[in-house]
Amino acid sequence: MPKSVVIIDDSKYLINKVANFFKKEMNFEVAALGYDGNDAVTLYREHKPDLITLDITMPNKDGQQAMKEILSEFPDANILIISAVRGDTVLECMSDGAKGYIEKPLKFADAEFIEDFKETLDEVFSN
Repeated sequence: MPKSVVIIDDSKYLINKVANFFKKEMNFEVAALGYDGNDAVTLYREHKPDLITLDITMPNKDGQQAMKEILSEFPDANILIISAVRGDTVLECMSDGAKGYIEKPLKFADAEFIEDFKETLDEVFSN
């Protein structure tokens, strides 16, 4: 049975790119798509996916808040941060329980980027 992923980002364009990557390159089932931190928490509860991707900067509830809420309820959740945010916020997310980080912009046309993304996913699932 394929692994499932919930993808959360406030950019529909980016969500489609990430969803295609997970479907075509990783053979994941895309369980749901959401556009803010409130969606993230609701969709995680509903689908309990193998992985959830979170942007940090989103309306209503940011990814960091959503991550803390998800982890308080589901401490074993696999959370991958996909964001243009750098620095202290990313370090906080990692120390608070995110299992990996992919920096935007996403370069799906670049073979090296895809390899790095796959290695990050391997690390997420081996932790």
